[in-house]
Formats: sequence, structure tokens, C-alpha cells
Amino acid sequence: MTDQSLPVLWSRPLHLRSSDMTLAAAAGALVVAERHSRLARLDPQTGTLLWEQRVEDCWGTTVITGERCLYLSQAGVLHCFDMYSGQQTWSVPDLRLRGYVSVSGSVVLLGGWRGYRPLLRLDLMNGERLPAPTSGLPPGSGLAWPLPVRMSPEQGFGADAVLIANDTQAKLSLVDARTGFPRGEWSLPAPVRFPDHGSAYSVAEDGRIVFLSGTRTVMALHPRDGVEVLWQHDGDLPSGPPILAGRRLWLVTGVGVTMIDLDRGGRSDVQHLPLGNTRGGVPVSGGALLVRVDAYLIAVDQAGEIVARLRLPGRVDRLVSDGRSLVHAIGKGHLSTIDISAMSAVSGCMP
Repeated sequence: MTDQSLPVLWSRPLHLRSSDMTLAAAAGALVVAERHSRLARLDPQTGTLLWEQRVEDCWGTTVITGERCLYLSQAGVLHCFDMYSGQQTWSVPDLRLRGYVSVSGSVVLLGGWRGYRPLLRLDLMNGERLPAPTSGLPPGSGLAWPLPVRMSPEQGFGADAVLIANDTQAKLSLVDARTGFPRGEWSLPAPVRFPDHGSAYSVAEDGRIVFLSGTRTVMALHPRDGVEVLWQHDGDLPSGPPILAGRRLWLVTGVGVTMIDLDRGGRSDVQHLPLGNTRGGVPVSGGALLVRVDAYLIAVDQAGEIVARLRLPGRVDRLVSDGRSLVHAIGKGHLSTIDISAMSAVSGCMP
């Protein structure tokens, strides 16, 4: 079967190479930094500019949370903008070397990147500082990017929480975002493996949180059921999060891409990919969308067959899904949006 081309809805030049973490997407919302000192909200369907605001630089971190957008500049200023009007509601200076931004309920968490700064908690409504979390972390430990987790009353308490892991302790901790107190803890074979830049976790459709423990063990956490080992690989894996789509686990191994059938325990390699050039991906309906260093996006079905591909104007650094039908690709001076719903028409791509 001859694979087909992926459909691009629109592309936009960013006029320089912005940090890929300045791109944030949610259902019906898209924000990115561009042109050295602009934060722009775009229509995700058309790329039309809806508003823009001046910021210190284009090397920070963007988070969309409900009706607000947060931007932590590399200069160390955290801005809070209204998502609809673009107006700034508050800002907090003197936050350099924080790196991460996570929002859980009404609480903003910053810090932990490379262990430079301890976790700091702010009130989302006004930016005021809250008491420091008491999660039992060693001083100066580097953290994985804290992952917001929404708990239900059936899981023990009806509160927002964040998942905390560091580079020295073989455990995961669930911390109440409102109080800073630990609410759960799970032992692991080895500390969570996480990249210097980006998330340690991917979240499957069923809510399981997938991550690496050490260099070869793929694990999943469900706060209600605890942790489980999904796969023990026979070689070291890169630090990016594995991709879980249905009952298929996708591993970027450094020399290629391996697909694991979790029901049968079988494994197969995606064929016809040059060795060592795949950098990661996101799950899509019926398979995965992989990003390559040669500026190609590759759609792979559940059988491990390449069914569609697309070459973008330059290197792609990160793929961001809106959780529905769009995947945004940010790279060297460009942003492109791909409509993955059209992949249902591609033979072999749907289950």
C-alpha cells in the first residue's frame, strides 16, 4: 500500500526559532510566542491572529488553563492573560530559573527544573504566593515537570493534585495542590526518568499516566489502582515519555520505533524508517503520529505500517495535540497545524 500525505490546515512563520514550550493548545485555543517579544493567540482552525501581547522574550513556557493563559518568560516574569481579551490580569517578577509551570485548580506551581529552585505555589486568581508544599523532597533535587491530576471523591478526596517525582528517589508522590500535603505515594524500581526539556509523562485515553522508571522499565499509574509495569525493554530507552494508544505501546528506542501489543505481549518494529532519526510523537486514532529530525511527520497504524507522511518546512521540535482532531507542529521558525480527523479516510489508519 502506498502511503498518503497528511493534510495541513495552515502554516505560520514565527520569524525566529521560539522555544517549543511556548506553544500551548487546548480545545478551541492555541497560544505561541513569536517575533522575539510577542505572545499570540491564534484560531486553531485557521491560524488567524486573535490577540497579541508584548512579553520579555520568546524562550519561556506557556500554559492554557480555562479562561486564563500563563506565560513564564526566560527573564523570570510570570504573566497571566485573559484568554478571550488578551488583557493582562497580573504578573509576578523575579522567577528566573523556574522553568516549569503547572496549574492544578486554583494553584500555580513553578520550580524544580534541574533543582535550581524549590517548588513555589501561587494563587491563580491574583499571583500571590502560597505556603510552600511539604512533599518530602530532598533539597536541591531536580524534578520531573509536575503533572496536574484531577482526583474524584471515589479516589479518596475531591481535590486537585499534582504528581511529583525527582531524580534521586524511586517513588512517585501525589501532592494536594491546595494544601501542599502528600496524598499518595508509590514505590518504583528506579527513579522516574525524565528529559531536561519537556514532560516525563504521557496520559492515555483511559487516564493512565505512562512513564519510564529507570532506563528500561515502562510503567503506568492510575491513582485509584496504583502502579503497574507495562513493559520491560531489552535496551536503554531515551528519556521522553512512551506513547500508549489503546492497548498499543509505542517506544522510540534511539535506533527506531518499536510497537508493543500489551494484550499478546508481542513486539514489532516500524519498518522503512531510517535508523535513529525519530524524536517522539503523539497518539492518534488508530495509531501514532511520529516526528522525525528530517522534518517529516509519519502516521503509523496499529499494525506498525506507515500510512501517511508529511514533510514540513523545517525541523520539528514538538507535537502538541488539542485532544480532539488537531495536532500542532512547532519547529525552526514555523508552526503548522495538521487535521488528524481526516486520517479516518486513510486506509489502514483506523482500527
